[in-house]
Amino acid sequence: MMNSIEIKTPQVYANSICYEYSISGDWREAFQGKEKFTIEYSCDIEKVPVGILMIPFLANLLPMSWVYDADILCPVCDKDFYESIVDFKKGYKEMYPMMNLKGRLSVKDLQDNVQKEQDGSVAFFSGGVDAFCTLIRHREEKPTLITLWGSDISVEDKEGWKKVQAHLDEVSHSFSVDYVVVKSSFRKFLNESILSRKVEKSGDGWWHGFQHGIGVICHAAPIVYTMGKKTVYFASSFTEADKGIVTCASDPSIDNYVRFCGARVYHDGYELNRQDKIDRIVQFVEQSGIRASLRVCWESKGGSNCCHCEKCRRTILGLYAAGADPREYGFHYNSIREIGAEIRENRSLMGNHKKSRYLPIWTAFRKRYKPWAVDLGLRWFYFSSFSHLEKDSFFKRGYRKSRSFARKVLNKLRFGKMERKN
Repeated sequence: MMNSIEIKTPQVYANSICYEYSISGDWREAFQGKEKFTIEYSCDIEKVPVGILMIPFLANLLPMSWVYDADILCPVCDKDFYESIVDFKKGYKEMYPMMNLKGRLSVKDLQDNVQKEQDGSVAFFSGGVDAFCTLIRHREEKPTLITLWGSDISVEDKEGWKKVQAHLDEVSHSFSVDYVVVKSSFRKFLNESILSRKVEKSGDGWWHGFQHGIGVICHAAPIVYTMGKKTVYFASSFTEADKGIVTCASDPSIDNYVRFCGARVYHDGYELNRQDKIDRIVQFVEQSGIRASLRVCWESKGGSNCCHCEKCRRTILGLYAAGADPREYGFHYNSIREIGAEIRENRSLMGNHKKSRYLPIWTAFRKRYKPWAVDLGLRWFYFSSFSHLEKDSFFKRGYRKSRSFARKVLNKLRFGKMERKN
């Protein structure tokens, strides 16, 4: 039986959209049993045209239809979005040449929803380094922030969402910007494990390699139409230096080609690596006095930073390298020495020289600090040659150097001169 899905006209009630559909074919395995997809907005969407309401669901269906060579039967769609599909699909094909991406979208009626007057911007905001950097870069525009509940914070995690909501309120007040919350089941209506196996030869998983990007971005379509915005900012996860090394569905070759109702999407900050972004955030905080409490952890429940996962530790190290106190940026831990020990113990996660995400941090360390100014727990990192991260001898060598330097400093303090080599 041919793989297909027939979508009914979405229903809107109290700013919530409900999509119902019927599935045929073997690709039923990729869906959860309940044939329903829901999105709830904190802004008024009652007057949004049906063609635009259809976009968030279609954006999450399209990659599924491509890998399963399935037909999507849709009653109506925004013309701008429909015509952009061929452009952003090309980005997927270039990223995954080993995948045979087919599928078809059949639409009965195309709506032209471009508005005469559009101005201003929206920016997706998760509270992490990438999102904060984008907000800071475009703060003069006062973009309306969009935070998606159902992405890294599960829709069932109500206690965690309370913390995210409080964080949003704080950022909104500090930066004098508005925000919209979108609660979506976009990660619940599909079977992510089966889809990841389906795309295994791509070298990436479903969420990271196929859904993240347009699956998130297109939730903005009803908001953009309602508010008459013309620009959508979506913060980059990687940098142009990662091209060809890592793949991610959020990429300029995809995001920058997404259009709907006259608005354009911009993959923001692609020219900056993560340490560059941290440096900009720290510089902004020091100059403006505006607090930036980061929320980077996706492993912990409760919407806060665990301070023990790889991403938390890496961000703490990056903030320290930027000359900041990580505790002032939303991280609560016992000591930086303890963090350094945890990183060293899990050094295999740091990767090798060329691909390591820690190399820009190390470079910032060496640029900012003199050896004696670095905490003892991080001197092994400072003195690393950063050429053989995965080998124990590499770290032992760095540790011996730090001990030798410490002895010289002590001798200078005691005898007024540095110990000379024999």
